[in-house]
Amino acid sequence: MTRLSVTVNDQPRFSVVSLNGDLDKISAPRLEEALAELLTRRHVRIIIDTTELDFCDSTGVWTLLTTLRRAYEQSGWLRLAGVHGVLGRLLELTRLAEAFPIDRDVDESLRRAFEGSVSISR
Repeated sequence: MTRLSVTVNDQPRFSVVSLNGDLDKISAPRLEEALAELLTRRHVRIIIDTTELDFCDSTGVWTLLTTLRRAYEQSGWLRLAGVHGVLGRLLELTRLAEAFPIDRDVDESLRRAFEGSVSISR
């Protein structure tokens, strides 16, 4: 069975969603549910911490991309932190790395969130 832990830490100005394990076709609905709940509650500024993500397939990337679009539609944003491994390779191969603001780690994402620097350019 696919293992994915999704932890949401709500802050006044943004939410940090930490992923641990494998994000794939089987586990993506767990992440989709957590992100949909955030957007429904108008928590539209989201940092996704992928530091502990071991694997990600195209379904996981699609989940992230869909949430990015939905956040922008609600005048929010989505940043990825700690991208590495398979997710990093998938984003580069598909050229989707250009679509996401990607930070080295959560600390950098937090600095950018507090500075108000949330544009999609790196």
